[in-house]
Amino acid sequence: MSLKMETIFHMAQIRTRIVAGLCAAGLCLALLAPAAFAATGKFVGDGGIELDAPYVPTPQPVVDTMLRIASVGATDIVYDLGSGDGRLVISAVRDFSAKKGVGVDIDPVRIKEANANARGAGVTDRVTFHEKDLFRFDFSEATVLTMYLLPDMIVKLRPQLVAMTPGTRIVAHDFSIPDWEPEKTEQVGTATIYFYTVPAKK
Repeated sequence: MSLKMETIFHMAQIRTRIVAGLCAAGLCLALLAPAAFAATGKFVGDGGIELDAPYVPTPQPVVDTMLRIASVGATDIVYDLGSGDGRLVISAVRDFSAKKGVGVDIDPVRIKEANANARGAGVTDRVTFHEKDLFRFDFSEATVLTMYLLPDMIVKLRPQLVAMTPGTRIVAHDFSIPDWEPEKTEQVGTATIYFYTVPAKK
């Protein structure tokens, strides 16, 4: 099995566990249909846009742990790559008092949903969402960067990650940054969270 197929299979397993848990709680109707495949082999999001990874919402306990492990506080600017429904940056400003939250997602449906969720949470003054390709998006302003991306996407982003301002905190959900030793790892149910700090330049 190729690395890409292994990671897709892993994402499918994660989604299955989420589905099982939500259905057990009577919340099946809240689930989104899995992304379809395009002829190119990429996923197709609800907005008809080709995606590098399927949309799988991060469970709120994982969101909370990611923000806690990064020690998010009032001076932080939190960016989320592949922000989906916006729950991570919304939680950052609402529950952890972050100064600013920024999400980027290429799917217009997710951006619309995220903006609606921000309005509902009353945080539109501190949260913004951008309908952009995350590989062409400037996230260098972040003091905390979060992501739930497939390994090949992280490999592609790695040069930008290591070039960030020393001291920037990076939190990855389920997939680690290759060749970079995490300072902390934490398990939340079946999810693994990896925490890194960008080192000082030599």
